[in-house]
Amino acid sequence: MKNTLPFHKDNPACKSFQYLEDLSTAYWYSEVFFSAIELNIFKIIGKNELRPEAIAKASGCRAEGLLRILKVLKRIGLLIEHKGLWSNSQIASIYLLPENSSYMGDFFLYRRYMQPAWKKITKKIAKDKNIALSKSDQKDDYDLRTFNYVRAMDMLARQKAEEIVNILEKTIWKPPVLDIGGGAGALSRAIIGSYNDKCNAVLLELPEIIRAAKSIYPDSSDWNGIKIIEKDFRKASFEKKNAYGLVILCNFLHAYGSKEAETLLYKAVCLAKQDGMILIHDYFPDRLGKSPHKGAFYDINMMLNTYNGKCHTVAQIKKWLANAGIESVRVVDLETDSSLILAVRSLFDHVLPDDDSKWVYEAMASGFENAVKISASQVITAHWARTKCKFGCSVYGKNLQCPPCGIESDKTKKILNSYSTAIVLEGGPPGIDFHKKLLELEKKAFLAGYYKAIVFGAGHCPVCKQCPEDGKCLHPDLARPSMEGSGIDVYATAQNAGIELKPVKNKGDYVKYIGLLLLE
Repeated sequence: MKNTLPFHKDNPACKSFQYLEDLSTAYWYSEVFFSAIELNIFKIIGKNELRPEAIAKASGCRAEGLLRILKVLKRIGLLIEHKGLWSNSQIASIYLLPENSSYMGDFFLYRRYMQPAWKKITKKIAKDKNIALSKSDQKDDYDLRTFNYVRAMDMLARQKAEEIVNILEKTIWKPPVLDIGGGAGALSRAIIGSYNDKCNAVLLELPEIIRAAKSIYPDSSDWNGIKIIEKDFRKASFEKKNAYGLVILCNFLHAYGSKEAETLLYKAVCLAKQDGMILIHDYFPDRLGKSPHKGAFYDINMMLNTYNGKCHTVAQIKKWLANAGIESVRVVDLETDSSLILAVRSLFDHVLPDDDSKWVYEAMASGFENAVKISASQVITAHWARTKCKFGCSVYGKNLQCPPCGIESDKTKKILNSYSTAIVLEGGPPGIDFHKKLLELEKKAFLAGYYKAIVFGAGHCPVCKQCPEDGKCLHPDLARPSMEGSGIDVYATAQNAGIELKPVKNKGDYVKYIGLLLLE
């Protein structure tokens, strides 16, 4: 479900480390939430729609930093942004506006006052009071901190490496490999181990990182096929340009601000062969994937833990690559919380198949509040759906796209069987605006080569105020069938997409519209 937090998704059959990683960063959510209350963000916005600059001025914040917080609050459903204007979501309007009798902001901040005691759980229950000293209790030792950092990042890289290698195996590239800022070399090792032919890699890292890496991997055999260059990539010079078949930037660009990151990316691109590939692994704030909140939160993490680090968007990196002469790009969301950008100078079509997940992002860019890719087989049809229209809908018999007209459930099922992919789309009133967004998205998909693309709407067709009495649609080019009127169980289908959908009980409650895009 959209607002289910990652660390709530417990599953005893799960063997992925991601659930545990989400547990370890659960406090990121509460800290951003507490900060937003302290800064009076919800109070300042009130019932208005404001631009970030106005919110920053009223809260006494730097505009750039505040915008990064606003983006996180949007991702977790506390703020809404539309065309650069920010407003409170329904739940924030109810509980986080001081003028409301239902205000609970002070209660939530009280939870923060209790937080320090929670950090003492280990000491509270351990017999040995010196057990498991936290890093804040340890003597500040740069080498020790570096070692702990490199070891931690290596553990993470080993978990990610298998999936990244599986994706690379579907592409065409040739050694050698240049691994820029690759830590202890986990990804390079995995690539060398999986490559069918002889493969060698160059690991370029800071001297202190390499010292720690050699402590973690003291056996010389661990470094077979890997040449080490102990340098700062920002200052490193290379005798040969266009020398590498695969250039890797893994969790590297987010350590730098936009201007420096672009410069370093251009430098990396220049080191790739003419037919070489650039692989960028990172947390991107504009990606959703399996952990839709993580990119925005990781950006805050970089703001807090680096000098000027920033998680750059895929859109921004694509522009930088284009400026460097590379426009053939594929983006792949991993099964965990990060994504890959794969870029080559030549056409990509024969290397890595296009991923129809991109239509999730096209939908979000078109103004839908949520979009989820599912299999077309997960769109549920039921005979009762059209019966429910007959007994319960005031428009029954008055709209040509709805019962008793429209598509029977059996025919809808046959239509669904001819598609492989569906994008479930979430939005809100007014209905005509939602319908226009559906048509716009369908047209984009059609022009992009998905010639079978078709959308199903939410509720009766809103194109005309009233359908003609002769039963002939005046705008068949604009009219589209409704999901429920075509025998689709909207609630079950939304549930399959992880979208929570409940009947609206009270006037003023949040209304969700659910639409559908079929792709093949």
